[in-house]
Amino acid sequence: MFTIKKTPILSRLVLGLSLPLMLILSGCNDQGESDSGSSSGMSISMAIPDSMTGGRNTGVSASLVAASRRGSGAPCAFMGGDDEDPFRNGYEITKTLVSGISTWTCVADNVIIIANSETIPHDGEIHETENNRQSETYDPDDPTHYSVSDDSSTQVTLRLYYGYDRFAPPTTSTDPQFYISWNEQESGQIDGRMIIDGVGVDKDKISRKQEDPTFMRMDFTFNDSEEKADMFLRFDESNPWAEGFRIIVTKDLTANLLQHVFTAKGLIDMKAQFLPVSGISELPVVRMVAVSDVFGEGAAIAEFNDVSLPLELNSDTGNHLGNYLFSKEDRYYFDANQSSNEPWDWIQKTISVAQYRGGRTTPATGGTWIPFDPSLDLLEAFEGLDLGTGYFDSTCNNINADCTALLNAIHHYSDGFAGQEPNQGQDPQDWRSTALANVSYIDSIYPNDMNWDGAFDFSFTP
Repeated sequence: MFTIKKTPILSRLVLGLSLPLMLILSGCNDQGESDSGSSSGMSISMAIPDSMTGGRNTGVSASLVAASRRGSGAPCAFMGGDDEDPFRNGYEITKTLVSGISTWTCVADNVIIIANSETIPHDGEIHETENNRQSETYDPDDPTHYSVSDDSSTQVTLRLYYGYDRFAPPTTSTDPQFYISWNEQESGQIDGRMIIDGVGVDKDKISRKQEDPTFMRMDFTFNDSEEKADMFLRFDESNPWAEGFRIIVTKDLTANLLQHVFTAKGLIDMKAQFLPVSGISELPVVRMVAVSDVFGEGAAIAEFNDVSLPLELNSDTGNHLGNYLFSKEDRYYFDANQSSNEPWDWIQKTISVAQYRGGRTTPATGGTWIPFDPSLDLLEAFEGLDLGTGYFDSTCNNINADCTALLNAIHHYSDGFAGQEPNQGQDPQDWRSTALANVSYIDSIYPNDMNWDGAFDFSFTP
């Protein structure tokens, strides 16, 4: 219903930390790449279907592919959603957010492999990597120091340090920029935490932008019945529109493989409107839930509450239909085969409420379709909108007036609106419908449900 074209913000926020850290393998492992795997065979990758992540990103550079290579030879980068408009529908938001979980569980697997290799000492001491800050080949994206410690017979912790000189190395009291700790019990249950200081990793601020995240944390718990990853991303204070987001992905290991196996939940905490306009002070709320079977057939539902929408019809003539505040529910039932021409079973978008908030300059009469500069009477008479004579005079007229019919009409018009898909298909009435009928959303982006206090302390107690 609304676009943010030319601003691939959300995808950058998810991947803003990940690309430099893909190089941790070459930075930590003085012996080169390791395909030996963890000594315990442990893995926290959840095998999330491509339909929920966008699939592997094969367009990353050769160095990243080489640096992040595992036994499968696949890089830790996923396509995510539509970079041009990640909020195009609930499904695009799903792919954008879930791709972050997939990236970081893959990165965690790679780190665990390195930490458990025979070449890495588990002595708790801080060691130099081959990345010498005084060398001509120094790469600020690579760590300069690392340490691995056995905190108990079942818990291992790895710390990476960036940007340190060899004559002034970090000490054991220095906070790392990359931290991961995991505890693997004899029963096979795995609990762990990964924390990344995005500002510390990019100390030289070579590539940072104000939209970039400052900290990321991912908690993971795997047992015989469920796999779960809970990721928290805090944005820079100068980020103009959002405080942070949270995404939780769970995999039910007891479920029928052809039914509800994966559940993803996301919440974005907003500080401003996507499209700020005068007369609207409310903050939007964006949250989503997606479900999938093990092969990737699933459904996504997203709620956009209190979102502003300016409807400018012709900037050259100053023809503006006004500003609106609306809320909508977006359901998108998707297929496992994303290469088909119609990768969806059902698209249903419903605007539940829309209010006029001023700014209308569209003339009552005298407009034209070609060139596109319509007047209110032309819009009322247009069969595709089905508004009826006098709609803008008697219904959608004053501040706070109910204009739900207008926005639903535009949104559901058969040609779509602003590049959005129109409603199409029908409810399949299968397990996905049942799952979405009983969804619960995330209520807070914070680990303690209140604020960021203690969220990114470099410690983990199983």
